Amino acid sequence: MLRLIFLVAALLALLAWGLGYLWISGLACAFGSPSGNCSVPMPWTLHGEDLMILVLMPGAVVAVLLGLACLSGRRAQNSDN
Repeated sequence: MLRLIFLVAALLALLAWGLGYLWISGLACAFGSPSGNCSVPMPWTLHGEDLMILVLMPGAVVAVLLGLACLSGRRAQNSDN
């Protein structure tokens, strides 16, 4: 049961990460490009602070939740035996 909770939390965090990335990129285009010619940058093209805040930190949250799901799944299997 705990494993399922962590997996759902990881899925929700992944969804929030994607939507947040698109929203923040849209805001950057709206305020940073007065001509309207702007595209959402791919995550692997980011550098510095943008990479840290928009990619690495949310990715770490998802990775931790998936890791906790794996650990809780192993614990449940070990306690059943």
